[in-house]
Amino acid sequence: MRTGFCRTLLALAGSLLAASPVGAETAIEETVAPPDIAYVETWLGAVDTDENWELGDEDTGESLLGDIGTMPYVGGAGNRMWGQRFRYGFEGGGLISWENDGTRFYGTSNSLRVQIDNELVSFEVFMGGRLSLELVPGLRLFVAAGPTLAWARLDNEDEEAEVLPTATNNGGASVFIDLNDVEDDFSARFYARGGLEFEFANGFTLGASARYADHRFDFGSSGELELDEVQWFLTLGSRL
Repeated sequence: MRTGFCRTLLALAGSLLAASPVGAETAIEETVAPPDIAYVETWLGAVDTDENWELGDEDTGESLLGDIGTMPYVGGAGNRMWGQRFRYGFEGGGLISWENDGTRFYGTSNSLRVQIDNELVSFEVFMGGRLSLELVPGLRLFVAAGPTLAWARLDNEDEEAEVLPTATNNGGASVFIDLNDVEDDFSARFYARGGLEFEFANGFTLGASARYADHRFDFGSSGELELDEVQWFLTLGSRL
């Protein structure tokens, strides 16, 4: 009787010992390993560049402010996240922007002083950390921030800058622009972005966000350009 009981206990103990490592490993994997979620996105946006270009008048020392207009932004990004209701991870991608309608420069009295035809193009790459929180099922609030590197090229394609008559009436028009020159410059800054994103049941996403990056470019005799306005984006994405 005792021998049979001992054998039964030994057999049960052996079964538990054999099963426990597998069960423990499975429990650890289910508890510790958070979901790994990846998305790819297309970005469409724009930024207003009113009075973002500064050009100097050598005679008066006055700074003329240039109005480029609205610059479109097109690009793409990917992000990788971990978590469920609260997610953390990173994002990275690239953006391209351009403007070729010419630039108008205004004096301090808001009079049009110089008008020039040119082409401006910029390319930017970025990568940053990202946090998101599910507000209601499918709708998430997110923020992101990190370093960004941008390159810009200015091509003055006008044969001769047009100096308006109001320029001489306001005390000089010694504005020198090298119209046969192509200028390049780089800008390394930080960006911040925040917005809302909705994920459909099929894994597609639709979002809206605001982004800020204070990029500054020095084009020599063609002046300095500061892109420090808020950029607005619509994003279309898909879960991988």
